[in-house]
Amino acid sequence: MKTNELPHYDDSVNTTGCCPKFNPNGWNARNLHFESKPFMRATTRSRDHVPLDMAEVFEGSYEKTQDWYREMEELVRARGGG
Repeated sequence: MKTNELPHYDDSVNTTGCCPKFNPNGWNARNLHFESKPFMRATTRSRDHVPLDMAEVFEGSYEKTQDWYREMEELVRARGGG
């Protein structure tokens, strides 16, 4: 398996009608590598474990992601790429 390639996802055992039962086969002894990969963190307010401002947080995160992509595209162009 290639680095960061996910194992086969078996969704045939679905006793809840919602989410398939997790099968750890294929995940044992796997290492996922996250070095030099950008991550975004966001926080929502909640009450009784129900998020109250999820839409606003998603919108803000989306805008920040788009800003980041624009900055990266400008950087690539400035260096003579694409």
